[in-house]
Amino acid sequence: MPAIPINEAKLGFHMARATPGILTYRRADGGEEHIKLRQDMTTLGRSDSCAVVIALPVISRLHARIELQHDRYLLFDAGSANGTFVNAKRIEQGVQLSTGDEIWLGSKDVTLHFSDPEETLVMQPNFLPPPLFIDEDARTVHVFGAPLQLSPLEYGLLLHLARNPGTVCTREGTFLVVWGQPYDHTTCEDALNACIAKLRRNLRTAAESVGQEPPLITTVQRVGFRLDAEVGFAPGAGRPADPRSAS
Repeated sequence: MPAIPINEAKLGFHMARATPGILTYRRADGGEEHIKLRQDMTTLGRSDSCAVVIALPVISRLHARIELQHDRYLLFDAGSANGTFVNAKRIEQGVQLSTGDEIWLGSKDVTLHFSDPEETLVMQPNFLPPPLFIDEDARTVHVFGAPLQLSPLEYGLLLHLARNPGTVCTREGTFLVVWGQPYDHTTCEDALNACIAKLRRNLRTAAESVGQEPPLITTVQRVGFRLDAEVGFAPGAGRPADPRSAS
């Protein structure tokens, strides 16, 4: 990916604060670019009129903006086609940025890291990846950032639950989606229960490897299963990072 051009004329040299916030972009060659947020508002997009120009098709002409309000930086999506994400979650309104936040513009391939030298140390959160993060294009799953190896059936089962977080997925509906055939209690119950058990074990192993509690799959007796965990989806395939944020 090419370097990100910085439009110095649009950034200006008016110091909104004594020490501005910084966006860091790590290039594919390992080098880094540091963008100082010198103005009260910094625009990001594909258009040459933006302060930070990112000339990629996935980026809208005016994609996002960062505003300094009451001495804190807020990130806004500017009605972009492919969305703006903070820590793998699509934003629908202004989000206050904190040191360590990871920003995606349209795709995880365009990643910026935010830091604020004037942010009070005790206010800095320890960024923790979401309990579950799924990249459907790559067919990969991460649990708190740890990679999770699943069989095709386990992946299909988890994906079905993850697309309906906090909602009970019936045994009948789940079996039809994952196995592709109607559910029969006599012949299908053992297969479904075994797959759920293996999925839970794998989730527990991955979570414990990073010292976290595993994402919870709750059994609703005689009905089905419910995923009680936050889920992030990688942008791509025409879907947002979080299915609950889809409009």
